[in-house]
Amino acid sequence: MKLFKLGVSLMGLCLAPLAAAQPVTATPAAAAQAAAVVVRAGLVKSSQGDVTRQRGERIEPATAGMAVAVGDTLRTGTAAYAGITLSDDTLLTLGPNSELLISAYKFDETTQDGSLLASLWRGTLSVVTGLIAKKSPQNVKVQTRTVVMAVRGTEFIVDAKQVAP
Repeated sequence: MKLFKLGVSLMGLCLAPLAAAQPVTATPAAAAQAAAVVVRAGLVKSSQGDVTRQRGERIEPATAGMAVAVGDTLRTGTAAYAGITLSDDTLLTLGPNSELLISAYKFDETTQDGSLLASLWRGTLSVVTGLIAKKSPQNVKVQTRTVVMAVRGTEFIVDAKQVAP
């Protein structure tokens, strides 16, 4: 009788790891967050005043050294400024009361091929183009609510006026 009880106990121990290895069903929000791939575009190099970065539903202060990714929205408050350096050395400077979405960005450091689409929904944006524009200026675009501009120069400023609802 003792051998039988011992056998059942050992059998239970052998099945325990299998039970623990069963897949766990995640909530839809957790699954969506895990599926989202963050494509890093650059860094916040400087910020002054009320500057925030929104990634998905999360909004946090944008501070120097913070990563900027495709899909991130940067907002500046009154008398606030933000400087962003992308990995191809493009410099973006947001003026006060601005909202910028990094809509699309790719850059291959080896070939220097890539593309940039920055969407300025309000405010001002100063741009000093980097390696992407040097190689393929047609691949750098800035979008506002009313127009999409392709880059043909190396330095320019965009002013997107606030549109009345």
